[in-house]
Amino acid sequence: MKVGDIIDRLNGRESLVVLAKRLGMMPHTLSKKLRLFGYEYDSKKKKRVFVGEGEEPREQSIFGEVPLSKAAEVPDYQKLMYEELRYIRSLLENRPIYNALSEAEEQRARRTFTLPVSLLQHLDAASAQRGIPKSRIVEAALRLFLRENKW
Repeated sequence: MKVGDIIDRLNGRESLVVLAKRLGMMPHTLSKKLRLFGYEYDSKKKKRVFVGEGEEPREQSIFGEVPLSKAAEVPDYQKLMYEELRYIRSLLENRPIYNALSEAEEQRARRTFTLPVSLLQHLDAASAQRGIPKSRIVEAALRLFLRENKW
């Protein structure tokens, strides 16, 4: 079916959902294809109008290729996610607690310390919330304390 026929039917008050089912596609897909061809819904005129660049693609098939100028505007979500994750990682790596937790594994020994109950409750809550073992939190805090005080 041609793009122009679809636009005429939609502007003649035919349902996008019904038309999409007839064409064998999802309503969202049909709507997205029409936007890529340069058509937008004008709420004042209550119909779809061509707002794209160049000549109106009324004679093109809805199943045909989308004009390259419009297809180029679709973002590469995989690349965007990769860049966002790299940025988040750089933020985390600059945090002292992350660096202290990332220290190389060393031989471990067990010691017993007494701490105020309120501090232990706070440690329990932080451990549960972050999913980090209490011993690792205490280790990171102690490393930071010793590093900052140059001991």
